[in-house]
Parts: sequence; structure tokens; C-alpha cells
Amino acid sequence: MSSKMSRLGRGIEVLIPDVEEPVPGGVTTVDVSYIKANKYQPRKKFDQEKLQELSESIKENGLIQPIVVCQNSDTDYELIAGERRLEACKMAGLTTIPVYIRAVTEKERLVLAIIENVQREDLTPIEEARAYQQLIDEFSLTHLDVAKIMSKDRATVTNALRLLKLSEGIQAMIENKEISSGHARAILSVSEEKQEEFARDIVTKQYTVRKAEEEAPAYNAETGKVKKPPKSKILEPKYIRDIENNISGMIGYPVKIKEKKNGAGEIVIAFQSADELDLIATSLKDNK
Repeated sequence: MSSKMSRLGRGIEVLIPDVEEPVPGGVTTVDVSYIKANKYQPRKKFDQEKLQELSESIKENGLIQPIVVCQNSDTDYELIAGERRLEACKMAGLTTIPVYIRAVTEKERLVLAIIENVQREDLTPIEEARAYQQLIDEFSLTHLDVAKIMSKDRATVTNALRLLKLSEGIQAMIENKEISSGHARAILSVSEEKQEEFARDIVTKQYTVRKAEEEAPAYNAETGKVKKPPKSKILEPKYIRDIENNISGMIGYPVKIKEKKNGAGEIVIAFQSADELDLIATSLKDNK
């Protein structure tokens, strides 16, 4: 594995243990129209003001740092890293730009695109959460695996992923910067049927994060409705495995369900140290 890949994130070998060293490439010039977007690109929005500033700089000085692409055919290239620079070049009216052509696997394309963007700090919280979820889905990782790869605390990754439990409407509020991640955590502490109402109140009443945390319990007041107990499920092996995977994905640790008679059973969470037990307890609290 190249030294460049090693610097991108600790534990990246978890994702790409079979990657061969890329064939040495070089900088060349490519027609902008031949470069297509990276299908794994997590970023969906750009700061237009900053993009315009970069575009003006490129008009004056040219593109100093080439973007990175892989070549699919003689005239077909896919972006690996540098989407913001590519968009700024298009905005500046450039028809050809310098690129570094690199031989990569499908796994490397995903990892490089996600790591580059998350480490740049210009993804929205929702885009970052979706990037983490994509790593989990593509490679069957735990929250702890992702945390190691991204050089972040496991709780940070888990809290980011919790944002995806919110409705699309609330996620849009976060993306549009109407509410912050801190507000979102307060919203997650409220029952699901009250979350939309609470989110609207945060915006209209301009609650600070602290104020939102103080107001959250009021939205959890009893409504007087009595929930009916769920009907018993037949614990088929596939159903059990699905539940094990779901719980493991939420807390980031292996989970085993041991079935007993009449649909009863127990859930076993394995840990290797007191520190891991503390992390499990924190994760269970975060996902309550």
C-alpha cells in the first residue's frame, strides 16, 4: 500500500487489504468534458461564494494543483479527488485542465472520495453522516471501524450517524443550516411523533442549542395514548441475524441473540476491556 494511502486514515487496511500498489502515473492535460463525477462523491452542495473565489483565482493563476482521476478508456476519465477544483475550472471557462492519472480499484475510489471530503471539513453534517453510512454499507464495518479509518472518536461517528434517523424534512433543515447538529441531538431526544414540531419551534423561536436541550423534555410529555403490546414474532434464523446486525451497527460492537423457548431469549454484547464496556454503555445511551 502506498505511503499516501497510509496517511489518509489509520486502519484503512480494514477496507482495502487487497489493494495493489498503483501503477506510477504522471500529470497530463485532459478535456474537461471527458471527466465524469465520482459516483461515490458524498458532497452534494458547494459554497458558491467560495467556489467563485476559487474560480477567479484559477482565471488569474491557472490550476496549480492538478485533480486526480482514473482512466476508463482513451477519452473517459472518472474523478477521484478534486471535485471542487473541477467545478471551479468549469466556472472559469477552462476547456482543458491538468490531471494526475492514477490506477485505482473500486474500493480505493470510494475510500479516497469519502476521506478527502470528510477531512476537508466542508461537508454538511448530513453529507458526512451519509459518507460514514456508505462505508458501513459497502464494507460491513462497525462504527468503531469507521472511527479508526477516519481518525475520529467512535462516539463522534455514532452521533453523526444518528442524524440519519431524523425525517427528510429535518435533515433538510440541517443541510440548509436552519438548525445545527447540536439542535439535531436535542431533537433526537424527543419522541418521533413530536420531532417535526420541535424542529419548527427551534427555527421560529430561534432557540439556542442549550435552550433546545432545556425545552426537549416538555415535548416528551405523555399524550394519554396507550400503546398496544406488539404481537409475538416467530424468531426465524434470518430474522435473528438481521436484528443482530442492526444492533451491532448501532453500537459498533458484535452482538449475539440467544433464543429460548416461546420466543424468549437474551442479547449478548461481547467486549474485551473495561474501556470497551464504557464505550458500549455510552453507545446504548446515545441510541436510547
